[in-house]
Amino acid sequence: MRRGSFIDNYFLIKLNTMQKNNNIKISKLFFFIMIPLQLITAQTVSNTTGINLFKGKYLISVSDADMVASAYTNGKLGAREGTDMMSIIDLKVSLNKASAIEVPASNSVGGPPAVLAVDKSGTYAYIIETFTPRPKTNNKEHMFSDLDLGQILTVYNIKNKKAPKLVGKQKIEKRPVSIDISPDGNWLLISYYTSPENKKHLGVYKVEKGKIVETYFPEIPKWKLTDKLIYASWHPDGKTISLINNAKAEVSFFKIDLEKKVITKWGNTVSVGKFPMIGRFTKEGKHFLVNNTFWGKDVQGTWNSAPKGTIGNISLAVEGEENIRHELSSQVMVGVSPEGFAVSPEGDFVISANMERSWLPYNDSRQGWFSSLSLIKRNPKTGAMRVIHTIPFEGILPESLVFDTTGRNIAVTTFDHYDNNIEGGAIDFFKIISDPLNSEEKMIMQTRNSIPVTRGPHTMILID
Repeated sequence: MRRGSFIDNYFLIKLNTMQKNNNIKISKLFFFIMIPLQLITAQTVSNTTGINLFKGKYLISVSDADMVASAYTNGKLGAREGTDMMSIIDLKVSLNKASAIEVPASNSVGGPPAVLAVDKSGTYAYIIETFTPRPKTNNKEHMFSDLDLGQILTVYNIKNKKAPKLVGKQKIEKRPVSIDISPDGNWLLISYYTSPENKKHLGVYKVEKGKIVETYFPEIPKWKLTDKLIYASWHPDGKTISLINNAKAEVSFFKIDLEKKVITKWGNTVSVGKFPMIGRFTKEGKHFLVNNTFWGKDVQGTWNSAPKGTIGNISLAVEGEENIRHELSSQVMVGVSPEGFAVSPEGDFVISANMERSWLPYNDSRQGWFSSLSLIKRNPKTGAMRVIHTIPFEGILPESLVFDTTGRNIAVTTFDHYDNNIEGGAIDFFKIISDPLNSEEKMIMQTRNSIPVTRGPHTMILID
């Protein structure tokens, strides 16, 4: 029996669930299988020393308060719970005393967890609006179809983290789905889903003091309107970009000339699987990791009955080589619907946030009453990966997560809670642990640190 797998191994299920159908709360007491006491007490660890073990300066997240998670299944937005917000958490404060400072920022969970960008200096935060806020009337009767396509970019000056200052709201193209900022903080990449109202895939924006001063829309060679640019990101060199085509499950790389305002294909296109959402360059820029959710038209409800997803590693070609070839060098299976993942600073670990089927209505027999995190050991040089531990936890729709600067602590967005007595969403904290006498065996452990934010957090960034 492989130690470290919650399915193969000691199986603790303590899911005190609350069914909330039309705001009716029905408690269900699930079974409790006895396991060794030391494992029970190891499920969560409280920070009683007052020392903040999560290293970094600030965590910044955004919350979509317009919908409950089950709207993905039945389209019902549910009762309104506040206003869309950006949240800032000061990591100089001990996590057991920290709280979030929040300011309004229109955003939507209806896309990849990539609607927030912050420059490296931590001065400006940019938030895209994929769908508009819900109407202000008929609070409980709204449907997802009531939301219009968004086209607002909200910008805050966050130099003073205790008092963020609104720089402005600028109109961009309709239905932006991801945003990233160049390493020098001067250029934004915004990807769009094309529509009758917007036939542009990619927007490149020069910014000065948080304001757009120059815009162009480079043509992507051989792309059609039916292609879907779900995610675009900058390489650490500031001269290369990645584009994920969700419609074809492909990743392409381009050199970008900001003076000539053109992009040029670099190497081959890489097929990665089915329904990729986001990608991450490693810090040194030699690899690009991408997820696959395996959603699609052949899946009931597009995503409700999806199988387990994957995380893949693309090893990039070496600059100057005659035969430029990027290779999908490794791929591992994780949990169901791994919409978000993070790579540790040294590239030795990857963690996927598996939403499982936590968004389903409580009266749906497929509701599993948990989400999970998968810990992946990775060879930083070759990109080879293997899953070494998966942990379930009581959280709904975890879409975004980040490592701290040590690469051993993790913050995760929890969109909502199964327990109706807990209001809003949260940023929950986990850590990588090992037996001191067997340091090679790594596991994920949830701590008792959890910081409340407005319901619906789904994109998060660490300012280090």
